[in-house]
Amino acid sequence: MVEKPLIKTVVSPLLLLLLAAGGVAAADLEPLPAANQEAPAATEKDAPAEVPAGTVPDEEQPADVTPPATTEQPPAVGTEPPPAVEVPPAQPQIEGVPLPEDERQVEVLEQKGGSLGYNFVFGEGYRGRAMEYGFLESSRSGGLFYRHMEKDTNLELDGFYLNENDYHADLLMDYKGDYRLHLRTESLYHNLDREILFSPSFTTGRTDARTPATYTAVQDPVANYGVSVVQDRADFRYRLHNFPLHVNLGYWRYVKEGTIQQRFADTAFEGATNTIYAQRRAVDQQVQEGHVGLDSHLGPVDLVYDFKVRYFEDRLPTPVQTYEPRNHFNGAADFAGGARQHNENPDSSFFSHTVKLHTSLAGGLVGSGSYSFEQRENLSELSDTSGARHMKSYLQNAAGDLVYTPTREYTFAVKYRRQEIDHNKRGPFSNSAFADPVVVAKTPSESTRDLVTGTVSYRPTLHLALVGEYRGDFLRRNNVTDLPSETTWGLPESTSTHTGSLSAYYRPVKGLRTSATYSYASTDHPAYGASFEQRHEAKLLATYTVNNRWGLTSHAILRRDQNDEVRKYLVNYPFEPLSFSLAPLTSRSTNSENANIGAWWVPFRGLTLGATYSYLHQEVEQGILFTGVRIGSEAASQFSSRSHVYGVNVSYALSEKSDLAVAAQQIRSAAAFTPTDTTFSLTSSTDGIKEISQQNTVISSLSARGEYRFTSALSTTLEYTWNDYNELKSAYQNYNGTVHTIVAGLAAKW
Repeated sequence: MVEKPLIKTVVSPLLLLLLAAGGVAAADLEPLPAANQEAPAATEKDAPAEVPAGTVPDEEQPADVTPPATTEQPPAVGTEPPPAVEVPPAQPQIEGVPLPEDERQVEVLEQKGGSLGYNFVFGEGYRGRAMEYGFLESSRSGGLFYRHMEKDTNLELDGFYLNENDYHADLLMDYKGDYRLHLRTESLYHNLDREILFSPSFTTGRTDARTPATYTAVQDPVANYGVSVVQDRADFRYRLHNFPLHVNLGYWRYVKEGTIQQRFADTAFEGATNTIYAQRRAVDQQVQEGHVGLDSHLGPVDLVYDFKVRYFEDRLPTPVQTYEPRNHFNGAADFAGGARQHNENPDSSFFSHTVKLHTSLAGGLVGSGSYSFEQRENLSELSDTSGARHMKSYLQNAAGDLVYTPTREYTFAVKYRRQEIDHNKRGPFSNSAFADPVVVAKTPSESTRDLVTGTVSYRPTLHLALVGEYRGDFLRRNNVTDLPSETTWGLPESTSTHTGSLSAYYRPVKGLRTSATYSYASTDHPAYGASFEQRHEAKLLATYTVNNRWGLTSHAILRRDQNDEVRKYLVNYPFEPLSFSLAPLTSRSTNSENANIGAWWVPFRGLTLGATYSYLHQEVEQGILFTGVRIGSEAASQFSSRSHVYGVNVSYALSEKSDLAVAAQQIRSAAAFTPTDTTFSLTSSTDGIKEISQQNTVISSLSARGEYRFTSALSTTLEYTWNDYNELKSAYQNYNGTVHTIVAGLAAKW
């Protein structure tokens, strides 16, 4: 639980600003007294009946004044039409042509309301997975809204408070479209797991001596972990009234506060004592971002410029732990140990410049282009390490699009993207904890990426469209070699991926929509083990609706990935100097199928029934190194996961004053990592790995909501939610739990 002062938790600083601004604006927008509003109407009422108000008969009107059009009333049945009255001829007003902006008459609209209630939260067991996002404490709740809309000014204020870590508020103000202000604040709470470390302690070999080394886990006390995430945003736009130019200003703040379980290790292949720690760590982090932008319509093109600056700050000190001293595997002193900082979240800064240019979005030929420059800087404050602070990375992005539509049937599009990542020259790293303080570090790989996309769209009829696309992705790297070393990365110098796809969109009959897409991708030099060499993917979609009475929706995605060039590197003996060799190439295959189907039915007015089913499956097969980076320590392995998701929902309008809604969902998922039965030595094998990793989980939820409206301005609601997390495997049953939530409220509007 995160404790905060009341004024900070109930309303953030930006929420206070929202409420204050809304109150001031509402006061400024009070309607005129009735007497003042009736005066112009009375003046026109006293004018002669035969002459439109505001005109003088038999007198020529100024050229720039158009008399209001009179309204003709047909004569009553059986009566003579009245004699014509001579009036100056007026130009007839063309129907559908709007009046000038300054002459528009808009009725003032004002709405306001609010709600008060209470949020009851209770449950059993560990409740963090049953309700992963949500504060697990009961609290008062309430909301408010205010809307005032008139000819030149609009004001909207909306907010809801569920608890100190779950709320949102919005303020939107607009004056003639020339000034627009948007303020928003929102908060969400995320419950985090507390992992259970191994027990009891165990021993194994070490490289610097023949005596065994001991591995021990230090578990943190039982506690509930979680963080609240608050986002505040302010955006202001100014438009020059008589010139097509906008000035945009913005501010964004992201704050994360709470506690987490920090897991870290004091372990090495050398030394007699090794420890795995789990400790409570407080979190107080903030990201602030500001941007300034201009956009203008300059004849045939529009120009946009945006400058953005961002700063990340960890407002708590880096944790410190006492570490064991370590020797080199040859017995020489290597690491001094003692109190050392660990798991730093370094401060950082970022800024960017972006320029965009595009032609009119209407017409047969549309072009656009953009360029951006970004800089990211590390602001590490480690006390025993030098060389990391002020390290910088530079990103340059360029893009260009061209779309040509010669006829209704054809559309051609070409898109180009380019990204360059550069790192400034890095100085030497040093750490005072080591006997040799100079640390050899690999220089980051710099890369250039080009992406080219060509699309052709053909619509032979209004009911059929065909789209073909080619996508080429070309990546080049430096500071890479075939085999990794202490200073280079074991990656290919270039990787090219070619993708082709064909899509069809067809509406054969009224109410039926279908689409199908097939794509094939090929990569010449896959960079990583999880990369694909070949990929086949198919997407299918169909929806059918009959007279708004019932409907069906189905969707499926099938994907097959294959990589026969998975590279693994083995460490050569002796370990000094460090060198690697390439292991025999292995393969990796990934198959996934995701599908869902839904149906809804309205048997009679006021009642809606719905049901959904989803199936998700993934299977990965590849060889894994288990006992070391050497030949003979590999075993073929399979990871599989499968989920079934069932859902039903019912909504029913009991009467004009009351509604009911019920929804239920259950997720049944199973996953396991299964290596083949392999024995590596007398003391090591793959036995028991599947049983340790296997999970079988059932997640269920039920919600019911009822609303009763006493009058058009007063109503009450009652909502109940039940969430249950049930892990069937005994190793993970510590996370089982149930959460019940009841929210009762009374709302009014006027």
